[in-house]
Amino acid sequence: MKNYAILLLLFILCFTACEDVVDLELEEGSVELVVDAWINTDTVPQVIKLRRTAPYFSNAFAPVVNGATVSITDNDGRVFEFSESNDSGNYIWTPAPGERFGEIGNNYALEISLEGKTYSASSQLNPTVPVDSITYEFEEESLTGPEGYYAQFFGRDQIGLGDTYWIKTYKNGVYLNKPQEINIAYDAGPAAGSEVDGLIFITPIREAINPITDDDDLPPYALGDSIRVEIHSLTPEAFNYLERTFFQLTLGDAALFAEPPANVPTNIASSDDTENPQGFFVVSEVSSLEEVVE
Repeated sequence: MKNYAILLLLFILCFTACEDVVDLELEEGSVELVVDAWINTDTVPQVIKLRRTAPYFSNAFAPVVNGATVSITDNDGRVFEFSESNDSGNYIWTPAPGERFGEIGNNYALEISLEGKTYSASSQLNPTVPVDSITYEFEEESLTGPEGYYAQFFGRDQIGLGDTYWIKTYKNGVYLNKPQEINIAYDAGPAAGSEVDGLIFITPIREAINPITDDDDLPPYALGDSIRVEIHSLTPEAFNYLERTFFQLTLGDAALFAEPPANVPTNIASSDDTENPQGFFVVSEVSSLEEVVE
């Protein structure tokens, strides 16, 4: 029995000691241009960000792209020139006082010239709907969350199938940008085929303006907090882009039939057929409303 115990101990030590550190050498792949061009009709400077893709395991910020020529032209022939700000890779068009970008129904063509290559994309400017109201209510602590103020907004989808929206929320001026906080709507529901055309946005979309916190004891809102809700119109292609992005960032390997991570399809085209630029271009009308929890 004693010999058996010694052999068992040696066997365990043998397998627990055989641990080698393996460094995986992954191919970095080609470096591509990434275009962040989400333009809207708000009366503030409009920004197009140009970056380069970075290795998968890199912890550094994506490299900025300098020296590009960036413009947007509408179907009336008006040209909006975007100028780079302080070698930041951010290209800005600043409206005159009281001016805003774009006209509802117009088509817009993005063109980027960089290192002898041309990148292009197009978007129609679709109408949005107003934010009718923002309400909030104090709720006691429950299984679903701590006590505090919980908010929702109200708005009604316009008549006609296929309208798409991106609802953005700001808490005390800070944009809620976690992957789980991507809040999009197809007509008044979450996706095509919901048959909720022309109705008030459904409850899950209205209540998705409550921030998601990592602290289970922290309520969504407290007295004195400001809540700003914006409704941005989208093209169907932009809706699909955000929908795919949401699923990849939030589900990942957790989904039963999850797909391996991959680049989300883009509407950015390159004059070089060997390149695969990333990102998206869309022009949106935006409506907004802000309330303070009192």
